[in-house]
Amino acid sequence: MDATPEQVARRLGTSRRRVVSAARRLGVGRLDASGWLFSLEDEEALRAELGVDAGGPLPRSQMRVLAELSLRPRGLVSARAVAEACGLAPATASAAVKALLAAGFIVVRDGAMHADVLHPRWLELRPLLREVRPPESRGMEAA
Repeated sequence: MDATPEQVARRLGTSRRRVVSAARRLGVGRLDASGWLFSLEDEEALRAELGVDAGGPLPRSQMRVLAELSLRPRGLVSARAVAEACGLAPATASAAVKALLAAGFIVVRDGAMHADVLHPRWLELRPLLREVRPPESRGMEAA
C-alpha cells in the first residue's frame, strides 16, 4: 500500500518538506492527481537517505548526538567525529554538543565525550534514543 509524504515523514520523524526533497533527489516515489505517493521500497530508500528520528524533548540534532554517544562506550573525541558518526554538518554537531554539555547530558572522561547515563532525565530519553537511526550514507546534513 502506498503512503503519502505526511505518513512517511511521521514514521521517519521528519518533515514533509525533507521527504519530498529527498524523493526528488533520489528519484523515488510517484506523482498522481492527489500528489506524491511512496511504495515500501521508496520508503526504505528514504529511510536510508534521511535516517530515523524519534522526536522527543530535545532537538533532532541533539537526539542524534546522544543516540550515537550512547552506542559508543569509548566515546568520541571531537565534535567533528560526532558529526561524521551522526551524519550531521560539523557546525550542527558542534552546536548540539555544546548544548548537551551545558545541559549535563554529555560528560568528558579521558579526553572523550560520553553520554551521561546518570543524568536525571536519561531514563526518559533512553527509549526514544533507541529508535534513532542515522542516515546510512552518513552524509552531512543541516538540522
